[in-house]
Amino acid sequence: MIERFLELRTIVNDIIIRYKNAPPMLTASELSILSSVLQVLRPIQAATKEVSADKYCTSSKVIPLIHCLLLKIKPLKLEESLAKELQSVILKEIDKRMGIIERVTSRAIATILDPRFKKMHFTNPIACSSVVAKVKEFMKATIQNEVVESDSSDHFDKPEDNFSLWDDHHKLVHKSWKTAKSDELSIYLRSPVGRLNENSLEIWNDLKIQLPKLHTIAYKYLTMVGTSKPSER
Repeated sequence: MIERFLELRTIVNDIIIRYKNAPPMLTASELSILSSVLQVLRPIQAATKEVSADKYCTSSKVIPLIHCLLLKIKPLKLEESLAKELQSVILKEIDKRMGIIERVTSRAIATILDPRFKKMHFTNPIACSSVVAKVKEFMKATIQNEVVESDSSDHFDKPEDNFSLWDDHHKLVHKSWKTAKSDELSIYLRSPVGRLNENSLEIWNDLKIQLPKLHTIAYKYLTMVGTSKPSER
């Protein structure tokens, strides 16, 4: 609303001066304050829209959004005292409510297993290393479960329900990704990050053959919602 008003201020002023009973137009000083306030509020509006979506993953965006918010709001050089006060209050509230977000396991795992972000937006090295260790624990548990299931199942050959000519190709790709000293997580973290406009779940569909254990964990955490309630519009 503020942005729209500032865009139309000339037109609004032309209309107001025609009517003697119209409310007074804002002064140049007040318009300057609004412009400064807009600089502070614009990143918050953008972050709210991003995290309130329902057609793509949002849980993995929380940590990157908080980081980007701070990078946008902190460096602002504002002249108006009211805007400076607003900037200070917002930064305090972000720190109060989201200061430990990197230590929230579900959000941290979702972020690090999103091919578009990985470790890029972690500012706390201890929190980052902790979540990497947590993912490794999950992978180890997955491997142990697979061994147990394999031992308890029968070993008779069963006919394949779905025939695919490319099965052997997938096996070769999977083999090429594996090295003696690298696990799935290490391979994943060393690979380039995905483009921001890509769907993280679709990226993981492509990685399923190469990183099957990590794929299972990624799907579990990426499908969580970023907020408990959609924003009011």
